[in-house]
Amino acid sequence: MTRPAAVADADLVILGAGCAGLTLAARLAQSRNPLRVQLVEPRVGYEDDRSWCFWRPERHDLSDLVSHSWDSWRFSGATGPALHHRVPGLRYQYIRASDFYERALQEIDRAPGILTHTGVRATELVPLDDGPAPLVRVETDRGSILARHVIDTRPRPMPAMLYQSFSGVEIESEHPLPFDGGEVGLMDSMATDEGGMHFRYTLPLGRTRALVEWTRFSSSPVPTVTLRAELDAELSRLGLAGAHVIRREGGVLTMGMLGGLPESPRGVVFAGNSGGALRAASGYGFLRIQRWARACAEALERGGPPIGHPAEPFLRRSMDRIFLQAVRADLERTPDYFLALARGVPAAGLVRFLSDAARLTDYVALIASLPTVPFLRQLAPRSLPVPHELVHA
Repeated sequence: MTRPAAVADADLVILGAGCAGLTLAARLAQSRNPLRVQLVEPRVGYEDDRSWCFWRPERHDLSDLVSHSWDSWRFSGATGPALHHRVPGLRYQYIRASDFYERALQEIDRAPGILTHTGVRATELVPLDDGPAPLVRVETDRGSILARHVIDTRPRPMPAMLYQSFSGVEIESEHPLPFDGGEVGLMDSMATDEGGMHFRYTLPLGRTRALVEWTRFSSSPVPTVTLRAELDAELSRLGLAGAHVIRREGGVLTMGMLGGLPESPRGVVFAGNSGGALRAASGYGFLRIQRWARACAEALERGGPPIGHPAEPFLRRSMDRIFLQAVRADLERTPDYFLALARGVPAAGLVRFLSDAARLTDYVALIASLPTVPFLRQLAPRSLPVPHELVHA
């Protein structure tokens, strides 16, 4: 007697409803070829816990989500003058997580074919080969879901060349803040100590309000308690110890994953920060996620399988690897490297490099601005040690 074939509960299950998962689901909610989609997300609610920034012209498809933008940004070291950049026609733009979440969730809620499971954690993915159409069984702590395809955007420990650890606060002061309200402090007060390179990132949101982040580049993730203590010390140094804290954010970004992505089970695609969304040399990922979500939604609408983030072009991948290896090999000189880039590369070229749009002439300018010997040493690929905490994660 022939056993009946299993029937899928969903065409697509998205694991993780963060930036990548919500972006894709919101795009699919607008599709003319509706799919049965289920999102599985451990959190039960959303907070204003992220900031996403990028360079774009003033008007674009997401401009109604932008809460602030600036036409100037600066780099500075522990001493010496700051370097100020601007590019005609481009602005550095800021989207608050709360606005992004609200918009995406509204679009998803209006789509009858999309079901969201909050407070639910996926525990196992089991490919099923029996039947004419292979399926994936998604085991959760609330039961199982049979899916034709799965996109896994969940964060996971990833060994990397470097880690960008940060802790930030949005503050309100009784007095005007000591920042230029029309300019972003992209990398301010860059310096090094025994813990690696550190700098301050500042988004002025008004005369008395700002988002201030303390960031470290290091060979291992920095504990949150350490970063918060250092941020508090920096606020005190700026005379802002008594400012009211409106909200906090923080995290650890992997810069240059070692060994590439893990092999995914059949029928599963990795996406999001742990799936290749982050730019290795900068940590920027928001626009890369938007481009991926558009391409992935179009592939699904055509009846095909979901796609992951595209592979990095050879030149960009090579430049990022060489730069990160040079930084890791000599963290003490890292502020000099960034200041050299800010000083020697035209602002438009540097923005194109950070925004995945570099031209050959931009790469030539980058190479010419950096010291020759430290970077020539990094031309040959090499194995880097994996942090102990990730080996056993």
